[in-house]
Amino acid sequence: MKVKRFIEWLPGIISELIAVIFCIIYAVTDGSKTTMYAELIVSALLPFAFPVYGAITKKPLPLILPAVSTVFVFCACGLGSAIGLYDKVHCWDLILHGIFGFVCSLTVFVLLVRWNGSKLNPVGFIVIIFAFTLGVAALWEVWEYIADRFTGADAQRVAESVALGKSPLADTMEDVMIAMAGSALFLVTFIIDKFRGYKTYSRLCGFNGFEKCSERENQV
Repeated sequence: MKVKRFIEWLPGIISELIAVIFCIIYAVTDGSKTTMYAELIVSALLPFAFPVYGAITKKPLPLILPAVSTVFVFCACGLGSAIGLYDKVHCWDLILHGIFGFVCSLTVFVLLVRWNGSKLNPVGFIVIIFAFTLGVAALWEVWEYIADRFTGADAQRVAESVALGKSPLADTMEDVMIAMAGSALFLVTFIIDKFRGYKTYSRLCGFNGFEKCSERENQV
């Protein structure tokens, strides 16, 4: 039991260790942005949200969620911000928004399953996942706008858009559309897995399908 609990917290521990390493790398290679260290350390706390939720509700979430969130934080904050891939690789920002769309949809899927969402109509289930992910993507763009207004940063990459001859609005719309594509990719994998008897998502998330849920209700 103790080993299982430790494993649940392990992605968060790894995430923080990676953040410390990137703080050191950033201090040696650049160090010009003092807020970078707080950004790395605080962002690395994200994987802890899942075992904390499990501890509060007494219903542990699948290890896949903190694991993929650790990878996402590593790519977004470590490689993207500290190493500077957002500036060195033009499409890095779009790639991360696509990954976000997939990860967010996976997270909503697992939470819906835990909240008896498998009793929903399959179409409604899919619509909720897709709509919620787009809503979070839009809220993130709002956060970037507010942060830029108060800090003078350029998270929305307005200067880059102007330099490329694009409308500053284009970056925001592209980010949301790529997140939409990431969510759509998750839904495609979900539909494909349906025809395989939910083998993958049953193993990863404990989802056994809508049909089985209906059968149990009919038996009752």
